[in-house]
Amino acid sequence: MSSALPVSVRVRILDRDYPLRVAPGDEDYTVHLAARVDERLRRLRQQLPSQPDMTHAVLVALELAEELYAARAETDRLRARLEIEAASLSEQIEAVLGGGDGSAGSEPEAPEE
Repeated sequence: MSSALPVSVRVRILDRDYPLRVAPGDEDYTVHLAARVDERLRRLRQQLPSQPDMTHAVLVALELAEELYAARAETDRLRARLEIEAASLSEQIEAVLGGGDGSAGSEPEAPEE
């Protein structure tokens, strides 16, 4: 665990400033994420202008949670596929190198004439 003290960063979302404490080096990333959140909230605010900002915030939070879970599901699917492919390749390599019959490293037989 890092012993570095958090640093302050100020982000602006829907015309409100929010002072945050983040790990050193995460300032730019936090500002970037806040800008994306602000963008999403503004887009939703335009689509649903009669709704209060709290409703916009909840809807955007749900959208982001849905995206996160979809990304995690895709990651899990790709990880499972990778494990299957790695096992298959491992078996193929073992078959070529090990031969399975103790003939690893032997020269192929010359054709009979």
